[in-house]
Amino acid sequence: MNSIIARACSRYSTGFAHRADKHLTLHSLRPPSMTPKKKTHQELLAPFFYEHLRMKQNAMVIDPVQVDNTPKKRESSFADPWKVVTVSDREIAVLKAMNEEGFETDEVYGIGPQREAINTHPYDLPSAQPSTKIQTKKPGEGAFTDVVTGPYGQREFKYLYLIDRDGMHIVREMSPCPESSRGIPLHSLIKSFAVVGGEIFFDDHETKTAYINLGSARFPFRDTAEADRIARFVLSLGYEKIVAVYPDRDFSSLPYDMDDRYGETLANAVYIRESL
Repeated sequence: MNSIIARACSRYSTGFAHRADKHLTLHSLRPPSMTPKKKTHQELLAPFFYEHLRMKQNAMVIDPVQVDNTPKKRESSFADPWKVVTVSDREIAVLKAMNEEGFETDEVYGIGPQREAINTHPYDLPSAQPSTKIQTKKPGEGAFTDVVTGPYGQREFKYLYLIDRDGMHIVREMSPCPESSRGIPLHSLIKSFAVVGGEIFFDDHETKTAYINLGSARFPFRDTAEADRIARFVLSLGYEKIVAVYPDRDFSSLPYDMDDRYGETLANAVYIRESL
């Protein structure tokens, strides 16, 4: 009986080994898969993790109560504008009529094409909506409300802005933002794609007056013509006067810098609605 079992097991073992060898041979002849394995978001960011951790350890810690109680140092003051532009009601009406469906391929609100954020850490892109409050307005929807007003140039009262197909987005810079490696909001955390970005301050006394600059390293503006179109766009949101802080020069030879943004003798252009 034992010999019969042994012979049966021997035949089974031999047949199984033969089938296994055949399977391995066929498998080894198959061409390698041409579809690469898609990496997860965490895997893509892994090389930057320790740098991001170091940045988080040195991030700003914002106390909203202390920021809100910061005394205002001075009134907004500027040099005489190098130009004063009257924007017609017709131009405002054209901007109000624009919407996402009507944009040309490379023009958003007549300003320019959208592009990806530059000069940013991969962790500082919006994989999730930042917890910081973001407000959005389109032309004709009225000026921003529920904003902190303060003098131009004092950081506690500064807002960051971005313009994209959905309109203009603003967020107060000096507010806690745990998603950011710097502890505060960044242009790239608002949107990873946009037309242009900068900084905006709201006047203490005139709710329809705003001060803007083009100071975004993530979405820098390209030339004075584009800066002119940005100021007109902001005016169309519902403002009556925009003071745009940018010099009248060739930015390809000398980039827009901190010295172009702040100081009481800065070059600036003023935009006023025709109907005023």
